[in-house]
Amino acid sequence: MPRVSRVGTATALAVVLSASCGDGTNADSGNDAALQVAGATFFRGAPSGDASGLAVASLDLGTDSAVAGARGKPVRGALAVTASAVALGITGDVGYWVVRAREPQIDAPDLPSFSTTLAFAKGLAPGDYELVAHAVAPGGAFGPATSHTVRVAQRGAAAGRLVVTLSWANEADLDLRVVDPSGVEISKGNINSYSPPAPGDEVDPHGPENGGILDTDSNAKCVIDALDTENVIWQNTPPSGHYLVRVDTFSMCSANVAPWRVVVTFDGNTLAQSAGESIEWDTRSPHDTGAGLLAAEFDVP
Repeated sequence: MPRVSRVGTATALAVVLSASCGDGTNADSGNDAALQVAGATFFRGAPSGDASGLAVASLDLGTDSAVAGARGKPVRGALAVTASAVALGITGDVGYWVVRAREPQIDAPDLPSFSTTLAFAKGLAPGDYELVAHAVAPGGAFGPATSHTVRVAQRGAAAGRLVVTLSWANEADLDLRVVDPSGVEISKGNINSYSPPAPGDEVDPHGPENGGILDTDSNAKCVIDALDTENVIWQNTPPSGHYLVRVDTFSMCSANVAPWRVVVTFDGNTLAQSAGESIEWDTRSPHDTGAGLLAAEFDVP
């Protein structure tokens, strides 16, 4: 990351750490940064320092992977007892974010903690990035860097012989439900239409690959991932017959309305498509098997 004047940064940071949030001390929104950090204050440049005893005691992202455009990836950790904040940034970015420390947590009862969520720009090139963390003292001094590698991938278009895609706008939790010709419903509660053979029957080791498979449960329980898309995919030949597609509005999260679109393709050709909108009223129906608004019907020869 680019270097920055330590005198100016330390002074501004000390003011931010001693001031209440939202006082306008730092007007830079950091909207052009590849990494966004919830509830944090943005500074341009790169932190650097090795203040003695000012370390990041732990840095936990849960998983090492992320998708460009994803939001809501949790990060947490603990800091040296003298720290009042943590600075977070990724390699090559235009700046970093400062998150104020919180009370100790049960896994480190004697150390200040931090907890926030990360968002990655949709245009971020795929590859490995270092999430770099520095503990910050009340006066603005930085401790040595602690890093964690994050592998960022691009979400590609779904591919298969038969693909049913639900995509939507706004931060809502919508669920795709597809019923195959045998009456099996594929959804987040049953992500593969494959049915295992009865006891004693021959087992096909490749059988599960022949089912229709739901690839993800986007924005599940309002943990916003920015994918806003779900696909049910048959990589191999799908069953012939009549299919139903439903859109189940599980939660609107922070959205007032969520425009959605369903597109069905078979061997690259569009079989069906439809569009609609979800609102809060739609969340009040049951969310078990058979739930949701009928969005499309189609036949596979």
